[in-house]
Amino acid sequence: MKRAAVFLLLLLAGPGFSRALKFEDFIKVSQIRELQVSPDGETLAFVVSTPSLKENRNLSFIYLMDLKSGKYWRATFSGEDFSPRFTPEGDLAFLSARDGKVKIYLLPRRGGEAKVLLEFAADITDFRFSADGKYILFSSDVLPDYKDFEDLKKKLEEKGRRRWFSTEKLFYRVWNRWREGVYSHIFLATRDGQVVKDLMRGLKKDCPPLDLGTSHDFIFANGGVYFVMNPDPEPALSTNNDVFFYDLKSSSLRRVTRGRGNDAGPVITPHGLAWLKMRRPGYESDQTEIYIKTERGERNLTASLDRHIVDFLWGDGKFYFTAYDRGYHPIYSVDLQGHVRKVLEGVYAKGLVYSKGKLFFTNEAVNRPQEVYSLDLSSGRLKKLTSINSQAIKEVQMNPLESFWFRGAEGDRVQGFLVKPPGFDPNKKYPAIMLIHGGPQGMWGDDFHPRWNISMFASPGYVVVMVNFHGSKGYGMKFTDSINRDWGGKPYRDIILGMQYALEKFPFIDPRRVGAAGASYGGYMIDWIEGHNPGIFKVLVSHAGVYDLPSMYGATEELWFPRWEFGGAPWEAADIYKKWSPSSYVKNFKTPCLVITGEHDYRVPYTQSLQFFTALRERGVEAKLLFFHDEYHFVVKPKNRQVWWREVISWFDRYLKR
Repeated sequence: MKRAAVFLLLLLAGPGFSRALKFEDFIKVSQIRELQVSPDGETLAFVVSTPSLKENRNLSFIYLMDLKSGKYWRATFSGEDFSPRFTPEGDLAFLSARDGKVKIYLLPRRGGEAKVLLEFAADITDFRFSADGKYILFSSDVLPDYKDFEDLKKKLEEKGRRRWFSTEKLFYRVWNRWREGVYSHIFLATRDGQVVKDLMRGLKKDCPPLDLGTSHDFIFANGGVYFVMNPDPEPALSTNNDVFFYDLKSSSLRRVTRGRGNDAGPVITPHGLAWLKMRRPGYESDQTEIYIKTERGERNLTASLDRHIVDFLWGDGKFYFTAYDRGYHPIYSVDLQGHVRKVLEGVYAKGLVYSKGKLFFTNEAVNRPQEVYSLDLSSGRLKKLTSINSQAIKEVQMNPLESFWFRGAEGDRVQGFLVKPPGFDPNKKYPAIMLIHGGPQGMWGDDFHPRWNISMFASPGYVVVMVNFHGSKGYGMKFTDSINRDWGGKPYRDIILGMQYALEKFPFIDPRRVGAAGASYGGYMIDWIEGHNPGIFKVLVSHAGVYDLPSMYGATEELWFPRWEFGGAPWEAADIYKKWSPSSYVKNFKTPCLVITGEHDYRVPYTQSLQFFTALRERGVEAKLLFFHDEYHFVVKPKNRQVWWREVISWFDRYLKR
């Protein structure tokens, strides 16, 4: 009888049967990236990165698509393959760590086994082919004082065995790795695998730069190589990346751009060199603009657009690019006269590539994982090309992103978003979670995030509320700038006012059951709310939050960031550091808080979270510490992600579902 009843229920439910998103579904969702089109425009290559709970790592495969038939297939199977690049003849080259070391492999277009094309003393991190296919440009790590490549190999092996290091330079660690005197250089090799020269020989500089770079920071062009590096003595204090040109015939190096802000992403056009430029030195979130240098001089092509450009390319006699815009990544174009046009809106586009009058990119939404799309530029037809993630979510119900606007700090219009839980009933009362984005110059948008996934927060029965507070990207540079030296000011008021508006506007939110969570700057804001909670939030989650600003300055890596945000070092702007440091308000701590951190986080070192947790417990506040020994600023290993979601949701459930 029980079996018959279950069968009847499933039968009545029919093919439209759906349920809430679970971690078991979420962990099957793949990320799609690194799109590349073959020179003949007939084949699209892309990387599919899929989490594996069994192996506790993210597997990376290369797929190929026949653009005529629309059929696509997995072309590599090791789980360690990435960075596809087509040779001028149409063969597929890619990077792979399948034998433990990253090398360039070549897969003939007519089929067969992939074979090693090029290996080096250290892992190869990126590469390009020259237009004639005779040469390869690649990046890899060096210890700058090597005599020859054999000596470099020995020095790198010796460094690997050493259990100490010393340095006289800053930027001695970045994100989650200690640098130990190593720099990323650009090398020239022949097609038969012979490394010819180090184009940055003897320089203690990095290309690609350690930060603020793009997906194309070195390219072949005009008989040489354009590449990006920071020429300043201490890059940890400077955003001064510049474009340089190495003449392969004369072996001479010259500086092409001279702005004190960030210049990166060189693109060659028939009319001259173009790149992305930030004008203000020391400001990593300054507006990015497309500049071009021709015989007539240097021009800003996107001066009329008050948006932060993500990346760009040349095609069809103009530039195409994506930019932050009110929760989306629409596609724009700009011609050589500076006429900007929005080509496609309502999308969250990433990874643009161009071929034969079409753009290819990934698109996603809060309730729809990434897939590959094409846009025919003549007809305007948008077409979905893949269904990589359809199986993972075929039975799952997820609700779309909804937008609302309210009056925030200074009386300005501020945008908020809301996502309802699956099976939503407007006549019921639901607990709510306010999510706070990082950056702080970030943006909540209509994307299916691989870590802070909005649908995953909503799936256990929560209404999810988000606010793109003052400082967010996508609303103009004045709005972004407004957070400078005001970390706990206007953004905090926006969050409180936005939550109050949501409680008044949406009667299905239970005002007695509201929590908040954030990471990085979002974690900072949780720590700040802990000392300034007006009573709205009953429970908090702080992931990698900045807690004590002076000690944070002395332990983080990119010192230009706090210097810009707070007007100098702690000894130069002591009052501002004290004013905006959550550690100054410990006496007000009272809200239960889950504190999360990773041991290898060098951006916001884990001691920030330890200090915060210690203060909470000393004040007698209910608190819990979740510490990952093998993670950094982000939790990326599948089994750790499973723990993260279990702990975060159970913490909210404890206080909001009583």
